[in-house]
Amino acid sequence: MNWHYHRMTIAYTGALMLFSSNIGKKTVEPAYYIHPFPAHKTVAPFTIYLTFDDGPSAGSEIVNELVEKEALPVNVFLIGRNVCLTQRSRELFRKYRSNPLVEIGNHSFTHAERRYEKYYRRPLSVLADIDRSRDSLQLENGLVRLPGRNIFRVDSLSRDDHGNGSVAADTLAANGYQIFGWDLEWRCHPGKGIGLHTGEEMMELVNSLLSRKKTFHQGRLIILLHDKELLDENFRTELETFISLVKKSDNCRFGHLSDYIRDDQ
Repeated sequence: MNWHYHRMTIAYTGALMLFSSNIGKKTVEPAYYIHPFPAHKTVAPFTIYLTFDDGPSAGSEIVNELVEKEALPVNVFLIGRNVCLTQRSRELFRKYRSNPLVEIGNHSFTHAERRYEKYYRRPLSVLADIDRSRDSLQLENGLVRLPGRNIFRVDSLSRDDHGNGSVAADTLAANGYQIFGWDLEWRCHPGKGIGLHTGEEMMELVNSLLSRKKTFHQGRLIILLHDKELLDENFRTELETFISLVKKSDNCRFGHLSDYIRDDQ
């Protein structure tokens, strides 16, 4: 006997009987419907990267506390010499390293001695300075932010600013480094074309830039901050307001720069 055919015949007959028995009867809808599969959470289309420069400094402890309190992924770009400066700075560095929500990047060893034009005239010296910081801090992820320059070299993506760092950036990229600039800088005091913003104003500005596709990489927005400025209590409060607004948003989330390109895939 063909059991497959026999089973199909029984099932088809049963379906006819069930259909016939329900003719003329009023259909009663269930009060609720249980989906047979768990619902998948929709990933927010926009990613915001909070990045803190020039640490370790007096504000680094506050950054670390904020990260733990908010379960907040952040990137910190550290100056190698700052880490080596004191026992306290080395302790702050260790706290960063032990926090899985903190991704550490390389901000050079000397920060160009803040003589940027001279620094970038010698690309191989820039490479040596970045290598020195990498080796001193035992950094392995290749994430770099150049001192005093807003330049990108991330995979095939590239952008220069108006300074003279492009050749140095190309040299670093050729040696395996990923260089991150920023889309928006947020400071505790206005100056040099940077306005003073509340947390709510920053949220409006971020939404505007992302929705109008005005960031370096579509759907991604990198914010530059500085560790030491979290010592300003008012600024810290506004930052916490901004973080809260992002978390409540349906279209934004926070991320690490190591996923900057991977988020496309």
